[in-house]
Amino acid sequence: MKRVVVRREDKILSLAIGDRNVKELNVYDADSDVTPFTIGAIYIGKIANIVKNLNAAFVNIGVTGENSEPAHCFLPLDDLNPTAAAPNYAPIFIKRNNPNTICPGDELLVQILREPIKTKPASLTTHLAFDGRYAVILPVSDALSISKKITDVAWKARMKGVLEPLTGGRVGIILRTNAYEANESEVEEEIRRLTALCRSTIEGAPYRTVFSCLYKPCPLWLSDLRDIRSRGDYPEIETDVADLYEQMKTSLVGDYHFPEDKLRLESENSLISIYNVERLLEDLLRKRVWLNSGAYLVIESTEALTVIDVNTGKAINKKDMRSHIYAINREAATEAARQIRLRNLSGIILIDFINMPDREDKDELMKYLKSLLEEDPTQTTLVGISKLDLVEITRQKVRKPLHETFRRRSDES
Repeated sequence: MKRVVVRREDKILSLAIGDRNVKELNVYDADSDVTPFTIGAIYIGKIANIVKNLNAAFVNIGVTGENSEPAHCFLPLDDLNPTAAAPNYAPIFIKRNNPNTICPGDELLVQILREPIKTKPASLTTHLAFDGRYAVILPVSDALSISKKITDVAWKARMKGVLEPLTGGRVGIILRTNAYEANESEVEEEIRRLTALCRSTIEGAPYRTVFSCLYKPCPLWLSDLRDIRSRGDYPEIETDVADLYEQMKTSLVGDYHFPEDKLRLESENSLISIYNVERLLEDLLRKRVWLNSGAYLVIESTEALTVIDVNTGKAINKKDMRSHIYAINREAATEAARQIRLRNLSGIILIDFINMPDREDKDELMKYLKSLLEEDPTQTTLVGISKLDLVEITRQKVRKPLHETFRRRSDES
C-alpha cells in the first residue's frame, strides 16, 4: 500500500492507495499552524458560563466566530473529576474564584479534543496529553500503562521496569501499540523528549496570560503519517510538494528514524493528475455510488445521522434471487465501508440493505460487514439490525466529514 500526500488549494490530502484503489482519504487544512482548533492544542481557557442541565461548562479560548463573538468551546463537568485510572487527578487551574466549585471567570488549562462539527462547538478536555509515535505523556498523573493490543506479557513486564524510572513520579506514561515493534532506545528517546516538553509547558503556564496557546502539536497530516502502525504497511510515501517533503524528512526520518528511501518527491508530474484526485472528490461528493453489478448506493447525510440505501438498479437476475440479492448486498457492504472511510462519515449511520428473508444470509452479511468495519482506524461499531431491518453503525466523530470540508459541487445522481 502507498501513501500519497498532495496539496490542493488550501487543503492537504493524504491518500492510502492499494490494489489500484483508494482505501482512505484524509483532508487537512494546509494552514493548520494558524488554525485555533487544532486537535491537541493546549490553551489557558476562561470559563464563560456553566449550564447545569447539560452538566457542562462553556470555555472561551480567545477565538472569535463569524459574528466577532467569542467562540465558546464545550467542556463536560465530569471531565474535571478523577477517574479509576487516575484517582488523584485534578485539573490545572491558573486562576480560581472558589476552591470548592468551578465558576465563571475561572482560568484553567484545556486541550482541544474535537474540532467544531456542523453547529456543534469544539470539545475540550482538562486531561492533558502530549502524544508521540510510541507513547503519550500525561502531566497530571503518575500512571503507567501499556496498550491492551499488545499481548506479549513478558515484553510488557520488561518495559514497565524500563519506564518506571522515566516517570519520576511526576508524569504518567501510556505506551502505544507502535512501541512493540520499535527499538527500545527510540522509545526511551521519545519519552524523554515529550516529558521535557510536558514539564516546560506546565511549569511555564502560570506566567502566561489568559487565552495563550501553550502548545500546538505538529500538523495533523504529519502526525497521522507518524502514527502509521507498521512501517511495512506503506512501502512508499510520495508527494509532489517540496516543502511537505522536507517536513516529512525532518520529522519522520530525523525524529522517528523512518527509512529515508521510503520517502519520494515527484518533481516532474502532478500526483493530483496521476491519481485522478479531482475525479475522486467529485465522485465522493455525489449522493449516488454505482457498483460493478449495476446496483447502486444512495448516501444522504443529515444533521442527526447518515443513511445509505442499497438499490438493485440495473442488477437484475430472475434465476436465483436469493443468491443474487446476497451477492448485491455483499458488494454493497464492501463499498459502503469504503465510502464511510473516504467520506469520513461519523455519528449514527444506517444502511438499508435489500431485504433478505433468510436469517442465515443476514448473519453472514453482518459477519462480513463487521470484519470490514474493524479495518477502519477510526473507532467504528456495528450495533446490529433494527426491527425495521436497518443496519445500525456508530462511528466516532473526530473531524469534519468530506461534504462539509468541500462544498458539494454536484448533487446529481
